[in-house]
Amino acid sequence: MSENTVRRPPLGLLCTAQFMLVLDFAIVNVALPSMQRDLGFTDAALQWVVGAYALFYGGFLLLGGRLGDLVGRKRMFVGGLAVFTAASLVGGFATEPIVLVLSRALQGLSAAAVSPAVLALIAGGFTEPKARAKAMGIFGAVASAGFTGGVLFGGILTEYLGWRSVMWVNVPVGILLVLAAIKALNADHAQARGGRVDVPGAILVTGGMSAIIYALTVAAETGWGAPGVLWPLIGGGVALIAFLVLQSRLSAPLVPLSIFANRGVTTGNAIAFLSGGVMSISTFFMSVYMQQVLGFSAIQTGLAFFPQALIVVLASKNVAMTTGSKGARPVLLGGAVVLTAGSLLLTGIPVDGSFWADILPGGLLLGLGVTVMMISTAVAGTHGVPIQRMGLASGLYNSSRQLGVGLWLAVGVTASGLAGNVGIQAYHTAFWLSAGLSVLIAVLAVFVPTTRAAAPAAPAREAVASK
Repeated sequence: MSENTVRRPPLGLLCTAQFMLVLDFAIVNVALPSMQRDLGFTDAALQWVVGAYALFYGGFLLLGGRLGDLVGRKRMFVGGLAVFTAASLVGGFATEPIVLVLSRALQGLSAAAVSPAVLALIAGGFTEPKARAKAMGIFGAVASAGFTGGVLFGGILTEYLGWRSVMWVNVPVGILLVLAAIKALNADHAQARGGRVDVPGAILVTGGMSAIIYALTVAAETGWGAPGVLWPLIGGGVALIAFLVLQSRLSAPLVPLSIFANRGVTTGNAIAFLSGGVMSISTFFMSVYMQQVLGFSAIQTGLAFFPQALIVVLASKNVAMTTGSKGARPVLLGGAVVLTAGSLLLTGIPVDGSFWADILPGGLLLGLGVTVMMISTAVAGTHGVPIQRMGLASGLYNSSRQLGVGLWLAVGVTASGLAGNVGIQAYHTAFWLSAGLSVLIAVLAVFVPTTRAAAPAAPAREAVASK
């Protein structure tokens, strides 16, 4: 056994950890109506179950990667998994909405520690290009399977064991992973010493986004004139402005603003921010529509999502190859058209709709469009970035997408008037918003650099894996 082989981390362990993180997103979406009935979530507040995870994951992802460089990836991996497991246990025992939301936020925070450590351990342990490509391929396939299986597994667990089981399923897996990691992972040393950690920056961006989403939630329940709307909006805006000012003045900021001089980074992240909204709006409202309007059971809803999730797996390789040969711009334009078509097909869903006629066509198009967005925006967002900044660019892309998930879902809930009990029109409005975001993506895609990506495979797999 060569020295290089001895140093390699156990790929199965790392992939299983990422599988759990991806599974957790998909599995929760199917359980949302059951959570609402049991804990008494309002229609507007329900989106926090998804949004809290996405906000804290996206807001602290770059900080998690930086801390991994400073304190060691094994420490971040083990510590993050332990916290994720504990948060899952607490969330499963929740008897009030706030407890579940806070546990989801803690899950997102800990996922922001685990996910960068996983990728860094793979990249550092598989240094030979062919071995790294193979490892990333396995990593991407396993993570994609986590999303695909999550929608079905979530339906089965919710149907037969209740929604709490979708939280508790992480506990035994997490404990086993922590014990295995302590034993199997080699102790690593800090990759950077004496560096500063921009904790205030991460708090400002996450707090600012959270305050704005809170204001949107209040507005959906009480109207825009309520006292609880204006001040959180102002506070959130001030926090985001302070974040930008801080980043421009620090010597080691969380997000060096100079990276946005690269047009691919700027457009790629803007599109990722919008496409995260399309994904979250479509998944949330389709799940609620199928269970609360059509009367689907949890397992029927999981099965209904399965074809859409399967598209992600089946189309990923071809999308990556096409992006590599044609460049990101035409693929993104095509993907935006597909997303728009899928959203428009769902703008007219009826009260007495059927899966085959009203859900499946639009769902399949949305699944294909989201796959295109994940892969091609990753290529665009990292194109032309120096190798020493590639980790920053990749993390920034994933952060933009996750923050888009949280913010645009809140906008969708508010704009739809779902809390006002306006019936099927609420769903129509949400999918019109999804279509509007898709049109904006098409406009931005025109400005994506035309130069073809030299090596789309690695960022493509990373993009699919982080879903």
